[in-house]
Amino acid sequence: MSFPSGRGGRTGRGSRVRAALGQLRHPPEFRVPPPFLGTGQADWVAGVLADAGTATDEPAPAGADAGTLLAAATGIWRAQRKLDQRAGELSAADLRQVRRYVQAGRQALADGGLEIQEHDGAPFDPGQSLEVLAFQDEPGLTQEVVLETLRPSVYYRGERIQMGQVVVGRPAPGPTHGM
Repeated sequence: MSFPSGRGGRTGRGSRVRAALGQLRHPPEFRVPPPFLGTGQADWVAGVLADAGTATDEPAPAGADAGTLLAAATGIWRAQRKLDQRAGELSAADLRQVRRYVQAGRQALADGGLEIQEHDGAPFDPGQSLEVLAFQDEPGLTQEVVLETLRPSVYYRGERIQMGQVVVGRPAPGPTHGM
């Protein structure tokens, strides 16, 4: 599979060298890092994106493709949550770079029709299509609320392909007044 480089179809080391040297014109904080994928991986991703770009409104992919997309979506979601939780442990530059990678991955999935939905803080209704793993009494709550999303809901072109798993907080029982 061959992909043109945008300069008359030429690909190869010369265009990579020009791209790398072109980055030196910019201050270090504005330079784009080289891709973290190898040549074979980049070709595979380009092929998948090309296929996604020519896809019609078909149902969710079946078999290993759906499992791969779900694993990618859930993995990106978990990585983003971990980054948000441990932001103080990374350097500011590393944190920004990893966040950009995660956001780019999420955007690529969204552009392909895959939506990742988190439920933290949302009011809970028993009729919702969520798998509740635990209910937890929480003082101060006035209604049932999702305290934590353990696995996000994932939708492909509007159709749910993964049910979210959550922990729900409910108002703690108050003192009973005897008559």
